[in-house]
Amino acid sequence: MKTNGMKNGIKFASSLLVLVLFVIWSLTPIVWNVLTSLKQRVDIFTTPPRLFFEPTLEYYGHALGSSSTSVYPNLKNSLIVAVGTAVLALSFSTMAAYALSRYRFRGRRQVMFMILATRLLPPISAVVPLFMMMNSLGLIDTYWVLLLILGALNIPFSTWLLKSFIDTVPKDIEESAQVEGCSTLQALWHVILPLVAPGLAATAIFVFVLTWNEFVFAFIFTSVEVRTMPVLLSEARGADQFFWQDMAAQSTILMVPVLLLALYLQRYLVKGLTAGAIK
Repeated sequence: MKTNGMKNGIKFASSLLVLVLFVIWSLTPIVWNVLTSLKQRVDIFTTPPRLFFEPTLEYYGHALGSSSTSVYPNLKNSLIVAVGTAVLALSFSTMAAYALSRYRFRGRRQVMFMILATRLLPPISAVVPLFMMMNSLGLIDTYWVLLLILGALNIPFSTWLLKSFIDTVPKDIEESAQVEGCSTLQALWHVILPLVAPGLAATAIFVFVLTWNEFVFAFIFTSVEVRTMPVLLSEARGADQFFWQDMAAQSTILMVPVLLLALYLQRYLVKGLTAGAIK
């Protein structure tokens, strides 16, 4: 028994050590970025790096002030695009996921494969035709161009994810609601969606984060009015140098909304990730 206890103790200590190393590996870039945003420029380029320095909020003042360097317009654009894309993607993917989960029809498997196949090609390959199309419609540098493109890119992922959650809901519950007089849409709204709320929250978080961090399409399809935060970060450079301290402050601000959202919805996220895997 002592031998088994020693083996279990060594196994636990090894697992704990791996977990601690993984946490350090994951958090080091974030902590380093935050520290950089609090340093003066001379401290950033000091060799070896200084872990102890006199912090300054000067660059947060630049980012959060009312001057031309303020991030508020870009932060607002990112929020509108991320929230709008999440709502748009969930609205369409919920209906598609319900149909694929509950109905059996000819070509169902082919439809599911075609939905998934849209994610097999790199999105950048569609930039040229999309730009020509959106330019002809006069949608360049508008919210709609990003909502339509990013919504379309996230609908396949959302559909497959939500389908796995709806599959876990027994069909008998839905049929009982229909016996009581509910239509199919009423049963979906009042019975299915409340039961898969953790899955909806998890999907919404994933879509929000993917959209929040999206750079390529935001950079190509916007110019002035609808620039998002990732595009603003790419412009934190001068004629012959990078303004690392401003970039670090802006990127730290960029992380805050996502962290707050994840902390607020973490219980739904954990339930959603586990619920979809159980049948």
